[in-house]
Amino acid sequence: MWKSTYTSGREKLHTKSAKDSRELTLHDSPLHVVAELILLLSVILVAAKIGGEISERYLKIPPVLGELGAGILISPFLLGGIHWFGGGALFEVAHDGSGLPVEPQLFFFAQIASVILLFEAGLETNREQFMRYVRPATAVAAGGVILPFVMGFGATVLLGFADTDSIEGMIPALFVGAIMTATSVGITARVLADIRRLDSPEGVTVLAGAVVDDVLGIIILAVVVGIADQGTVTAGSIGVIFLKAFGFWLGLMIIGSIVSRYISNVVLWFKSTGGALVLSLALAFFASAVAEIYFGLAMIIGAYTMGLALSNTELKHQVEGAMHQVNNFMVPVFFVVIGMQVDFTAFGSGETSLGSAVIFAVVLTVFAVISKVVGSAVPALLVGFNRVGAYRVSLGMLPRGEVALIVAGIGLTSGVIGQDIFGVAIVMTVVTTVLAPVFLIPAFKGGSGLKSETEAESSE
Repeated sequence: MWKSTYTSGREKLHTKSAKDSRELTLHDSPLHVVAELILLLSVILVAAKIGGEISERYLKIPPVLGELGAGILISPFLLGGIHWFGGGALFEVAHDGSGLPVEPQLFFFAQIASVILLFEAGLETNREQFMRYVRPATAVAAGGVILPFVMGFGATVLLGFADTDSIEGMIPALFVGAIMTATSVGITARVLADIRRLDSPEGVTVLAGAVVDDVLGIIILAVVVGIADQGTVTAGSIGVIFLKAFGFWLGLMIIGSIVSRYISNVVLWFKSTGGALVLSLALAFFASAVAEIYFGLAMIIGAYTMGLALSNTELKHQVEGAMHQVNNFMVPVFFVVIGMQVDFTAFGSGETSLGSAVIFAVVLTVFAVISKVVGSAVPALLVGFNRVGAYRVSLGMLPRGEVALIVAGIGLTSGVIGQDIFGVAIVMTVVTTVLAPVFLIPAFKGGSGLKSETEAESSE
């Protein structure tokens, strides 16, 4: 459901004359196109490593923030859009309505990286621990969806960007509410992996909560799109969406866990070099594709669930080292491409004034932080975490990341929100995405986040 179709905005065919048929020149040969893409990929990789190095070595912040910053800097809206020395811009926004700031093939590469990132996160998660905390994670996800949606809807209406006089007038507020519910599990998973806390109760709860959050977010987005397209939506259609999304995730989790050892044995039967790694990635790609195409779930949820199903097998121990090396190469591209989608020139470019847009951005960003922290922390307190643990969980659910950008893009391309609201959504997304890693790492310093362990220590 978090789905957009991207096509190339650069046409390589030229007409020589009215009588000549359209044909590829030597300069525009397929190999030249490939070489051009490789050049762009090399720029992204270098920018990612420079940004990550500066962040980690000098700023003492997570490298993912440097990668996001590098993406913003080299995007077509800043340095990447400059026509250097009379030549063409390095990166250009596609003019086909998609607004994609990089070649579709590079965007594809970045999405493959996100699938690999979440597959490794699933492998690194303790399955028994996950199942133990999936119920509290559901409560955390519910609170982290309901309160942000309500506050996003309310802020949009109160500041005059939508009204409640008609369904059409409410649609922008509904879309902002849907954007507010998003959680970027990729960013949180990367930070938790860096500090080796993926297996902690808080880490497992956040990852499980993000899965449930995605299911609930899909339902909300489907309802909003249905209202925008048809002016109404039926309870039956909502039920079908819920059953498909939740049924796939639960089915893959249960069936995958049952047959995981058989899958591991079959894959490990291949003794050729790299065979286990390649086949493991094939399983991740298959699960992610089925989740997106047939069940409307984000690809990363399918990949994470497949990794989780295989997390207690011998296959995991055989491929985890190689998987980490693959991640070191590919995952930074994912975060740079996220940064490249940020267009600050869209801010305040709609019918409303820049001052109104700035006020809306500030209010929405504050609401975005409060709603996720309170909405996720309160349920966490009620399901066994102490204040420290609840704070960690809420920070893990804070970043909106690429999921919010995709939802905002759907609203923009469908015409139900304008550039002004889109720009405000970008600001909110960037701020929450940057804040989460900054506060998440120091939050994990200290004792246990569970009530029972805290009480046990105090009684000794």
